[in-house]
Amino acid sequence: MLTLDEARKKARRYLVQVADGSDPQAEDEAQRASGTLKSLATLYIERYAKPRKHSWRDDESALDRYLIPKLGSHLASTITNEDISRIHSEIGKAHPYAANRLIEVVRRMYNLARKWRVVQPLVQNPAVGIERYPETKRRRFATSEEMPRIANAIDAEFDPYIRNALWLLLLTGLRTSELLRSKWSDVDWNQRTLAIGKTKNGEALLAPLSRAAIARLKSIPRLDDNPYIVCGPVKGQHLASLTSPWQRVRSAAGTPDLRLHDLRRTVGSWLVRDGATLHLVGAVLNHKDQKTTAGYAYFQTQDRRQALDKHGRNILSKSKQPKSARAITADSIPSGVISDRRTRAVHKFTRQRLYKLVWSKPVSSLAKQFGISDVGLAKACKRARIPLPMRGYWAKVAVGQRREKTALPPAESGKSDRIVLRARPTVEQ
Repeated sequence: MLTLDEARKKARRYLVQVADGSDPQAEDEAQRASGTLKSLATLYIERYAKPRKHSWRDDESALDRYLIPKLGSHLASTITNEDISRIHSEIGKAHPYAANRLIEVVRRMYNLARKWRVVQPLVQNPAVGIERYPETKRRRFATSEEMPRIANAIDAEFDPYIRNALWLLLLTGLRTSELLRSKWSDVDWNQRTLAIGKTKNGEALLAPLSRAAIARLKSIPRLDDNPYIVCGPVKGQHLASLTSPWQRVRSAAGTPDLRLHDLRRTVGSWLVRDGATLHLVGAVLNHKDQKTTAGYAYFQTQDRRQALDKHGRNILSKSKQPKSARAITADSIPSGVISDRRTRAVHKFTRQRLYKLVWSKPVSSLAKQFGISDVGLAKACKRARIPLPMRGYWAKVAVGQRREKTALPPAESGKSDRIVLRARPTVEQ
């Protein structure tokens, strides 16, 4: 039922259309023929998303959760840019990334609807021109220091399907959905590949399997009545999700910010650090867009810098310096100092300087630079009343979370402000 104001606006619109020589009734009939937004969403999922996208369930979930409840009963041809923009803003207050993904789905859906003649070609795409929320590339991955704790936490999982599934994610770089959907018939034991879908040309999309991954697969118990590799509690079905088990694992490992998808990023970043090219990493991870792989150039930059650091230390270690010069001050931040058979490198700091250093990088990394144990460095800080970052501090810093430093308390009365650390003896080559 139209209000009086709506009826007047509709009548004026009809008069304008008649004056232009168009038929208002024909336009209304064309709009009704387009169907509702809900029917268009169903068509998009069945005709396009399911056959072509591994992540079609994400598209379906976004439409069912955000769009259909508000506009599902409206005619698809009548949805306006303002309608979609308003929903985008509502979602974006708490979930900006999800809001941006919805815009992408709606834009593609309407482009296809015009191509399929489900809506008239002159109908404007309601998702075009909406400003996206800014997004930051996530670079979190499991570090060398974290990996032993993660491995122990995974091995502590009682269920063999969960335990081996998490290991396979770390060994293969597969997407979680690809692994969970995989069947034993998809494994080619001779070629060491796993079929995870098909390309646009209908060819099998194969994921390579390392010997470590093959060994994991062979350790997974098979069930006669279940074709899937990662079996779930429902007879004949695969495990529905690894979210809850992963939350247990990351909590036990002390990496609460490490997401399940970060395991895939871990594979890519570790491959790059071991010298793999970005092209090769993209092929291993089955990236469709090279821009996705290009993000790993960040890790290559880190490795190039570390290589130059090592080169600089090698050059300086071979330079001729008197033995008295081997006592290095804190301002030089020594790393890899080489001593002779009779001398241990000595590192001298002020209390304030050492405080700044232990809050600039993890104690384990700093101790390695000084040639001492991290336990020894931590004890020295404790004796000097220098606070250290709490557990999990560096993981939060790595993902861009700002963390407050613990203030340096006053030194104990009568104690020297100087701190001396002696490196473990090494032998010159």
